[in-house]
Formats: sequence, C-alpha cells, structure tokens
Amino acid sequence: MAQKTVTGSVSDESGQPLIGVNVIVKDAATIGTMTGNDGKYSLEVPNENSVLVFSYIGYITKEVKVESQTVINQTLAEETRLIDEIVVVGYGVQKKVTVTGAVASVAGDELKVSPTTNLSNAMVGRMPGVIGFQRADEPGGGGTTIRIRGTNSLGFKDPLIVVDGVPGRAGGLNRINPNEIESMSVLKDASAAIYGSRAANGVILITTKRGKEGKPTITYTGNMGFSQPTRIPELANAFEYATMVNEIDKYSGREPRYSQEDLRLWQDGSDPWGHPDTDWYRETIKNVSPMYRHDVSITGGSDRYKFYVSLAANGEDGVYKNSANRYDQYSTRVNLDMKVNDYLDMSYGSVNRLQVTNYPARGAADIFSSMVRSKPILPAYWPTGEPGPDIEYGDNPVVRATPATGKDLYKAYFIQNTLRATFKVPGVEGLSLVGTASYDQYFNNRRRFETPFTLYTWDGNPEHTLTPSLKGVSQPQLEERREEQTDWMTNLVANYDRSFGDHNLGATLGLEAQKNQWRMVRATRKYFISDALDEINNGSVTDMETEGHSWTESRINYFGRLNYNYLEKYLLEFVFRYDGSYRFPKDKRYGFFPGVSAAWRASEEDFWKENLSFINYFKLRGSISQTGSDYLVDNDGNIDRTIQYLNTYGFGTEYLFGTTFQKTLYPTRTPNPNITWEVGTTYDLGLEFKFLDNRLSLETDLFYHKRTNMLIYRNASLPQISGITLPRENIGKMENRGIEGLVTWADRTGKLDYDVSFNMTYANNKLVFWDETPGIPDYQKRTGKPVNTELWYIADGVFNTKEELDSYPHWANARTGDIKFVDVNGDKKIDADDRVRSDKNSEPTFVFGITLGLRWNNFDLRALFQGATGGITYIWRERAGEAGNYYKFMYENRWTEENPMVEHPRAYNRENEYWAKEGTDQKNTYYQFKTDYLRLKNMELGYTFNFPAIRNIGIQDLRMYVNGTNLFTIDNVKVQDPEANATGREYPQRRIWNAGVSITF
Repeated sequence: MAQKTVTGSVSDESGQPLIGVNVIVKDAATIGTMTGNDGKYSLEVPNENSVLVFSYIGYITKEVKVESQTVINQTLAEETRLIDEIVVVGYGVQKKVTVTGAVASVAGDELKVSPTTNLSNAMVGRMPGVIGFQRADEPGGGGTTIRIRGTNSLGFKDPLIVVDGVPGRAGGLNRINPNEIESMSVLKDASAAIYGSRAANGVILITTKRGKEGKPTITYTGNMGFSQPTRIPELANAFEYATMVNEIDKYSGREPRYSQEDLRLWQDGSDPWGHPDTDWYRETIKNVSPMYRHDVSITGGSDRYKFYVSLAANGEDGVYKNSANRYDQYSTRVNLDMKVNDYLDMSYGSVNRLQVTNYPARGAADIFSSMVRSKPILPAYWPTGEPGPDIEYGDNPVVRATPATGKDLYKAYFIQNTLRATFKVPGVEGLSLVGTASYDQYFNNRRRFETPFTLYTWDGNPEHTLTPSLKGVSQPQLEERREEQTDWMTNLVANYDRSFGDHNLGATLGLEAQKNQWRMVRATRKYFISDALDEINNGSVTDMETEGHSWTESRINYFGRLNYNYLEKYLLEFVFRYDGSYRFPKDKRYGFFPGVSAAWRASEEDFWKENLSFINYFKLRGSISQTGSDYLVDNDGNIDRTIQYLNTYGFGTEYLFGTTFQKTLYPTRTPNPNITWEVGTTYDLGLEFKFLDNRLSLETDLFYHKRTNMLIYRNASLPQISGITLPRENIGKMENRGIEGLVTWADRTGKLDYDVSFNMTYANNKLVFWDETPGIPDYQKRTGKPVNTELWYIADGVFNTKEELDSYPHWANARTGDIKFVDVNGDKKIDADDRVRSDKNSEPTFVFGITLGLRWNNFDLRALFQGATGGITYIWRERAGEAGNYYKFMYENRWTEENPMVEHPRAYNRENEYWAKEGTDQKNTYYQFKTDYLRLKNMELGYTFNFPAIRNIGIQDLRMYVNGTNLFTIDNVKVQDPEANATGREYPQRRIWNAGVSITF
C-alpha cells in the first residue's frame, strides 16, 4: 500500500482552532507534525492502515484510523471535563452527574505542581471542604493537619485515608508520590457512610495511576530546588537586650548590671571577645537548603494487559548549618492489569518505599527554643572559631543542630501489596463480583546515639585562652528501637448495574475484614567508653533499659449501596455499613451506620430547557447520614488502644518475701462497661449550576454535623474531696455547621486559554454538652463555645501613670507599665473570675483558595493563592530577661518612664510579672494574635517544546518549568509564620524554589 497525504484541522469544542497540536502516526513517533496558527495540518502517512494520534496539553488524546480518508478534521475535548465525568467514591466510581453526595475531587496533575515532600501540603486551597494548617515543616515531618469541614470531635479528628481501595494503610497519605496519583476524592456527607465507623471525620480516597493501552511510554521528571524559612522571629540585639535587662534591674530596685561603656561596646561592635553581638538564627540557619526529586515511569499495554511502573527518589536537607537533619525517600510502584478472558479481570499493585530521616540528637523544639533563649551578648563562636558557651544543659544551638552531639536516625520501610479480581457472572447481565486482598508490612528502626561535645568559655584573660568543657551526656549512650506492623485486608463485593429502559439501578453488597498487628522493642545502654563504635554491646550493663509491647486489632463489617435514577434526572441512593470493633464489649460491639441521599437534575426538565436554557446545568441534592468513630485518644491526642471496658493493672512497688522481691499489682483505671461508638449525624444540602455554555460553574453546600456519645470525663461536676477518678463516658455532645462553595470560570480568548476558580469552606463548631464545674460564670463555660478554647484575661492597654493605676482595679503589686486587665464581673478586683473564654482557638474557621490557569501557545502558568481566617495564636517570650532574649517588637514597643504613653508593657524578667505567665491560667489577650493570612501558596510556569525536530530523536513530549511554594504571605502576625503555633519553638515553614524538566519517550 502506497503512502498518502492527509490534511485537516483541529479545534476545541467551541470551534476555536488549536495551535501546536501534535499529530503523529501511532507506533511511528518520528512521523508527525503540528497544527499551525490556523489549526490546520498536513502529514504524509505510510498507508491506509495508519492511525493518527492527536494530542495537546489539557485535552483528551484522540486516535483516528486513516483508511480511505484524505481529510481528517478533529475536535478535542478538555481533559478537565473527563475528570468531572467520573468520580471515585467508596468501593466504586460514579458519573459526576449522577452523584448524589458531597464529593470533591482533584486530579493528580494539580497536586504535583507543588514541590513538597508531603502530599498533604498540596491539598489545602484546592478543594472545598478541606481545612488544614501546617504548624512546622521539618524534613521527615512537616505534614499539614487535615480537617474535613473543620473539627467534629473532641477525640480523634483525622479523616480516613483510603489508597487504591484499602482503608487505613500505614504511612497515610503524606509520603505518596504526587506523580503517581491519578485522582483524589474527598467524601464529606452520606457518601462517606459506606465506611461507617471510621468515616465520622470524612474520607479521602486516593487512586494511583494505571497502565494505558498503547506502546510503552517512558516519562522522566527531574526537579532540583532549594528551601528557606518563610519567616523567623526577629530578636533583640545585644545593645537592646542589655538595655532591657538594665530596666528590669531598675524596676527591682537594683543597680543596673551593665554600664554605659558596656552598652557602647555592644552597640559599636568594637570588642568581639568581651562584647559580642550574636544573631543566633543567622548563626544556626543557612541561607538555602537543597532538595531534589527524580521520577521515572513506564506505562503501556494492550487490550489484554496493561502496566504502570514508577521508580522515584526525593530528598531534602534541613535548614541548619552543617545540618544533622535530612530526609531521603526511595520508592517503586507497580500496577498491573490483565484481562484473563471475557469474564475475569485481574489487577495487582505493589509499593515498596524506604524513608530515611536524620535528626539531631536533640529535637527541633529544643533547638529552636534555644535560638530564641540564647542571649545575644554571648558568642555563638569565639573569634578564633571555637563554639561559645551554652545557656544551660549544653544548649548552644549552633552545635546542637549538627552531628557533633550525636545522631537520631530513622529508617522506615513500607511494603504494600494489593490483589484484585473482577468476575462478570455469565448469564446475569450487570452482575459482577470483586474480590480484594491486601498484605502490608511496615518496619521502623530508630537509632539514637548521643555523644558528649565540647563548648568553650573565656574568663576574660588577655591571652584569650579558652576553657573547654564537655556538655550533653557525660558518656556516649545508645537507644535502639524496632517497630513492626503487619496489616491484612480482604473484601468481597457484589455489584449489580443494570438499565431497564429509562430506569437505572445499581446495587453493591460487600463483606470486609481487617487485622493489624504491631510490635515494638527498645533497648538503651549508657556509659560507652568511646563514640567510635555505636553498637549496643559496647555500652555498660549499668542502668541499661529494655522495653517491649504490642497490640493486635481486628475488624469485620458489612456494607452496601443501592442507587436508582430515572433518566439520570431523579436520583436516589442508600448506603450502609454494619461495623464490628474489638474496642467495645460484646453487647455493644456492632454498630449500624446508614446514609441516604437524593438529587434532582432540574435542568433536564422540559420546562427548564424551554424557559431557563441560559442555565446549562442545575442539580439540587440533599443527604442525611450517620457515621461513627471507635478511635479513643489519650491525653496527648494519640490513639489509645487499651481496652476501656476491662480492668487493667500495672506493676507497683517491689516487696521482699523471704529472699525474693515480688512486684505488686495495682489498678490503672476504673473500667467503663458501657463504652460505645461516637456517632456523627450529618445533614447536607447542595446546589450545582453551570451557566453560559458551561463556562461558569457554581457548586455550594450547607452542612450540619452533630456528634454525640463523645468520651469525656465527668470529674468536673464531682467534688474533689470524693477522691474518685471516674472513667470516660459517652456523654459529650457537639455540633459543627458551615458552608462551602466552588466557583469556576473557564474560557478562551484568541490564543489564550484560561480558567480561574475560587473555593471556600466555613465551619464553626461548638460544644453542646460538657461536664461543667458547678457555679462558674456563663462567660467561662465551655458549653456553647468551640472546642479547645481557653480562658483569657482581657488586656486593656497598660497603666501609663500612677493616677491611672490608683483609679482602676488591678492585680496585687501592679505598677506603672504593667498590663491593665478588664474587671469583667465588676467586683472592683482582678482575679480568676475575670477570665473570659474565647470564641476562637488555633484552628481557622474559614479557608479559601484561588486557582488560576493560563495557556498561551506553548506556555502554561498555574497559580494557587490560599488563605485562612478565624484562628488565633499566643506569642510571648518565656524566660526572657535573665534567662533569655526578647523579641524585637517587645523592645521597640515597650513602656518606659521616658516614653510612658504607649499601649505596650514594660520590660519584664522571666515570669515574675502577673501578665507574663506561661500557664494557661494566666494567659491574657495582649499576647493574642489573629492568624488570618493570604499567601501565594504555589505557582508554576512551564514551556512545552513541540516541534518536529525533537520527534526525530524519539521524544514525544518535552516540558521545562519552574515552580515555588509559600512564595509570599500577607498577615498581621509578623513575628512568625501565621500557621505556626508554638512561639519560636517549632521548625519553621519553608519557602521552596524549584526547577524541573519532564521528558516523554
């Protein structure tokens, strides 16, 4: 068969020509061309059996067989519309138009734009209903805390994570490679009820990429970048610090400890030995820290067999100079799909991941706290290069952040396997059976080796001879810890999908069982003779420690879904789960969690099409559901796996009986035989619109969630003189209500394709029942307030003059320059009764995101602006004065006798003043900051090289790009990042700059 020439044009669905569309001959990548400025092309093909492949960024690839045609015109549909058409839901997929629940979704390509090691950091601001806050960003940690529609419980608050159909896999979502994700869905109402007892806080479904039919395609993506802190606190310099210390001496009736000559030397820097001026952050933190990511994926297959293989490596260095902090990850993913015959399909998924995290021997909280506390009048390094003294306990951060003090090494291994078989039952149209089995193993090895280190002091001798001293542990010591977890999951699901004329019926019925086992063993030895060999046997048996324990948990449940629609216009769905949990006694072990949702596509009605045709799409939906939670948490917020309904005992004092010591047993808790599930009831009402030829779309939901049976203590209403400690009981109640929405506009102007969207979530919770202390004022009660709120003294400026102090109620021993507290109850004195419970806590109530996408010729730009409002934080300096430095704003804004008419207090020492206490009983609103912010969370600019020359060397696609995260932030906190929660004591959030290339062969 002879060659022939094919011509034609390519346009989008609105008829606009598409410029730069790749038109190639399938299985002959070197034969191809691109459309010109008018969208037209001309290509010589080998013969009539040739297949043309039309591909363009952001559009669905199309294949057309040439046959006898000489003119082939092609219309390409936007890829985003395909995502809208199919949505992943619990144990299946549904068409977007037939979904009756509140489900948000995002494509994996949107998530991978953010150059971050933690997947959760790329989620917030991209989907309505997802609220998040990132407190710290240490390599090896630093994930965003995710709340679906805010906080719904006093106990466990995290959503359930389901990866490729397996719920609750070890490792969660943070370390999943964004390049391997096909889509992410968030179930927020009755759609989540099919997961029952684990779905009360919402469900996040992650689906990874699978093979596609076609010849093997290899894609390499490489990124290199660097990070730096978004913001670090600005501290007082040596002159400012010494000035404030002199002031606290004066206020205490003492002579100032620093002379005017001392102040001059600190100010002019002429005496680096005797009067250093140290910026501890600058001395400890480097300007930039490198990071990298490399991914290679291979995909392809036939109509019978498809494969997707990915190999990836990524890593990042810590922010410290000579850093002992680093994270590296290496992973493989293999997804295989096979069509055995017309009735049986098989699939297999395998993940292997190694996470290596290096930490300093001292934790980040201690290191950053010591940066704030360390006095600027002490040297980080002496002029001759030796490290200076510590503030206490060896806490010199420039040394603590390095390997000189030892190492804390974690190696975590994840091995995850999933096998799935789908059998279409012969003779029964629409009936299929799906069986899934997963077997996962997780290993975590920790090796913490602490070693002594040397710091130097100077006694003022003119020879500048330094005195070395060992700090930290007296001799090397080693702790080794081993963890192992094994998870099994099996389920069998029957699906029936059938259409009977205009009636469409779907049914799902399933059985699922899970078993998880975890074991830990730990050993510690001290008094190593040398740090040359860190083996456990080289330590002394004196004071050695061993520890080991384990847990096993299992679940069995039954679930189902029944959905019906008529003409895809009237839609109804019912879901349920019948769950069993070992955490409850036999008569309360099982719980039933149902959900019902309905929707009406009014835009399909004749009257709508005739009278409201400018609204292309309208759907009204509503749902009611119940979900549960069997997760218990301890006082530190960690999962408590102890059996609450049984008596538990601990070992007590040893007594000598004869020649043998015997340990005593004592009860560790009062059991609660009535413990049962937390229950969440959710009501949701949603609207979906599309206007102006589908260019403008709007989706909004009103929601109300009521949580009952929360485990709380009744001790508040129990007199302390009773001496009784009661167990937690299922008596707590709270509610959470709010609104979420998504508005999107997508259009084309000339050669420019663009889209912009705005999504928002507002969620506000309050306690409905809390066991209050009898007799407390209404303004101090937790009931009616959001969870985790605190009591605050209301600051009202400072006492500027003696007359003002004498005429206003004040704390005992108050003086001018002290903070003035409001006499809330009007009893002419300031005491604990004047504290008021806040309406806010550290979690934002309103989160929003603005996304922008531009495509012009071969350029593309994507940006995400993200913000939050409604949260507060408490920023003050503990141990400031004799035991540590002050923040810069405290120096610049303070009250002095020379400048008394201000709104900020005088210099203070440690916690000696009533208004500078750390304890929650003494907090006041002067140190309370609103954490509202707007930030450019992510931006990426890319260019795709589409010209015939690159195809001649076998390259199908070549794209280069630069991107960044946390590029700038607008807020009123200024002292630290607005999402940080612990004042100066947490690893800072980071700004990331990154450049990369993606090549497809």
